[in-house]
Amino acid sequence: MKKIAYGISDFKVVKENNYYLIDKTNFIEKLENQGRFLMFLRPRRFGKSLLVSMLEYYYDSNYKDEFETLFNGTYIATHKTKEVNSYLVLKFDFSAIDVLDVENSFKLYLIEHIASFIQKYKLDVKIVDNPINLLNALFVHLKECNQPLYILIDEYDNFSNKLLLEKKGNYHKIISDKTAMFKQFFTTLKSGTTGAEAPLKRIFITGVTPMTSYDVTSGFNIGQNISLNPNFNDMVGITENELHSLQSHFEIKDKNRFLLQEWYNHYKFSENVTHTIYNTDMILYFLNHYIEFQVPPKELIDINVRSDYSKLRDIIYTNGKLNGNFQILNSFIAGETICLEHLVQDFSALNLSKEENFKSLLFYLGLVTIDKSEMDIELKIPNETIKRIDIDFLKDVLEMENIFNLKTSELTTYLKEFALNGDIKVFEYLGEKIKESSGIRDYIYNEQTVKSMYLAYLSLSSYYVVKSELELNKGFADIFLRPFNPYVEYVGLVEMKYIKRTKKVKKEKLKKLVEEATQQLEVYEKDSLITEFTNQGKKLQKVVMVFNGWEMIKCQKV
Repeated sequence: MKKIAYGISDFKVVKENNYYLIDKTNFIEKLENQGRFLMFLRPRRFGKSLLVSMLEYYYDSNYKDEFETLFNGTYIATHKTKEVNSYLVLKFDFSAIDVLDVENSFKLYLIEHIASFIQKYKLDVKIVDNPINLLNALFVHLKECNQPLYILIDEYDNFSNKLLLEKKGNYHKIISDKTAMFKQFFTTLKSGTTGAEAPLKRIFITGVTPMTSYDVTSGFNIGQNISLNPNFNDMVGITENELHSLQSHFEIKDKNRFLLQEWYNHYKFSENVTHTIYNTDMILYFLNHYIEFQVPPKELIDINVRSDYSKLRDIIYTNGKLNGNFQILNSFIAGETICLEHLVQDFSALNLSKEENFKSLLFYLGLVTIDKSEMDIELKIPNETIKRIDIDFLKDVLEMENIFNLKTSELTTYLKEFALNGDIKVFEYLGEKIKESSGIRDYIYNEQTVKSMYLAYLSLSSYYVVKSELELNKGFADIFLRPFNPYVEYVGLVEMKYIKRTKKVKKEKLKKLVEEATQQLEVYEKDSLITEFTNQGKKLQKVVMVFNGWEMIKCQKV
């Protein structure tokens, strides 16, 4: 039995050390036919680096004698293209750049890797201490020798994204200052592609967002962005068929399929595809644990995935207050889909206050995905892992800035009481804390804001998977608490009603809302999903909550 290649991004290491390989080599000929200068964007941990490594070994002339060994058993082994092992390949990985000293780190990195490339191919190019001059000299030499060059750039925006979150001033410098090494680098790349005998024949760039590309576009505007092209939707990630093959090889029981689908699936990167794909890292993390211990990991979210989004708070919190993007994130967390006329493919990192840009950024980061596309594109949170990351993101911002605080230990105690005894104190407790917190009041404009607060904090424990706007018996439940821990006794169904703060609450109005919510809950409880739990011996607790602005005015069992 093969091994799981969790955390390994070197194609040769995977092939030579008996790791299981998901064969993506059929995309090589598609890339060749698509164009010469390509950019491919995906969220982190989808397998982009392994893809780049595969291209390096396929096209590098130095690995010609190893082709049969490296690509044995793959699609491309019997479908070789004319360009196989025909290039000198210069590969960069910009995740290695030190953000504490960007200019110097980037300069030294370029010199080191270009010099290593020159030595690797035994080229007659003098090493100088200016990487731009060195790159130009390399292009001149290769042109004279008629040697074709393929440049691979992995994680092109890694360090620039870090700068954007930590040192915006430095980010602005690298994309606006004409003498900034980063901007000069892309300008120089373009020069290497110019002319009939230009040495730079192909470029393939990976990253996460198009922001940095847009911000340096004056220097490099020849690339074709294939990120939303349906032909490349599955170039990284894991499809259902690929997952089935993985499960079969490692003898993973089908009973785990629902778990894998709910926590790691449902990504779509083109509006013109109908199927979804899984996050590669998340699946390999799960399988790595399951193969060793024969049970799913207790913590279903890989800590590496969670840490990727730990510094994003500035996109919803600026100038000492929550900005307009807060409500958009709230709506996603509350289970809403959000419409967008089109995904923006070229926007500046300095213009994220524009709604279309922010929504598109969330898509590129993998925090939301395409749900469906008709007249407009509808975006939603893809799975339970990302929902909890989005929730943690929101919760951390609120607590870090003292906008909303509560004792997690008290909340956990109350939630445990609900799980075991059906006690609804947990809903009252959250309502009390929302009312007490003056910091959050300015941001409670509607029911979605209140609902997202409940979803955020009810999801803190492992007792439940908390769903919002889940379709039940042709209706949509505000909050559904589905037992996740096997010892949980109670299933929860919550219907929430909201009255604007500016409106006076009359007894007749309140009574009508409670009756309406009760009737809705009675409809929901007849759904087969609910009866499946009750047939297993679980008890159903239905709860009605009514809010007047930020103040809870009713919370009762029904």
